[in-house]
Amino acid sequence: MADAILDANLRKGHSRSSLREIREAGEIPAVVYGKHVDSLSISVDGKELKKILNSTTGRNTLISMKVNGGKQTVMVKNLQVDPLRHDIQHVDFQQISEDSKIRTVVPIQLVGTSKGVALGGVIQQELRSAEVECLPSQIPDAIKVDISDLEIGDALTVCDLNVASEIKILDHPRSTVVSVAAARASEPEGQPEVAPEPEEEAESKTLEKEQS
Repeated sequence: MADAILDANLRKGHSRSSLREIREAGEIPAVVYGKHVDSLSISVDGKELKKILNSTTGRNTLISMKVNGGKQTVMVKNLQVDPLRHDIQHVDFQQISEDSKIRTVVPIQLVGTSKGVALGGVIQQELRSAEVECLPSQIPDAIKVDISDLEIGDALTVCDLNVASEIKILDHPRSTVVSVAAARASEPEGQPEVAPEPEEEAESKTLEKEQS
């Protein structure tokens, strides 16, 4: 069952001017495609899309899209974002079947306080998301990782992630997810020591001063 509803309008123009007009009207140009349907050029309400993207399920939200007189279940597949203004410029929606497995990316969330951190260690999260394969209704909001028992020098890998049996993680099982490293020794305060000049170089400078 879909988690959100989004209306879409068919669009005909693909020129820069028509795309600019769509964006100025608060809409975002998009395309929806699937294995058994033709691609459709559409536009969606920018505010409604942002609400979906900012929800708990984010890009993995199952959306019931009303388009061309019908409904279809879709998910956000790709986003094009302006690198300077950070505005969404274009969206790719993928039509999905709730009975067919899909691949998507799920964030990894660290839970708890590591024993190693209490002793001065530093948490290093090297993998912040994981690619999974499962039915759309089984996609978790996040994969939670309990780091409470991690001490300095310990690490957790993909094979340590705890997910439901029906969810398959596609990342390499030996990839490091999180580790606890020893804190680096801080530099001593004050001015850095200056190495003494070699004797010959010091004498040479003294002679140059006397001759000047």
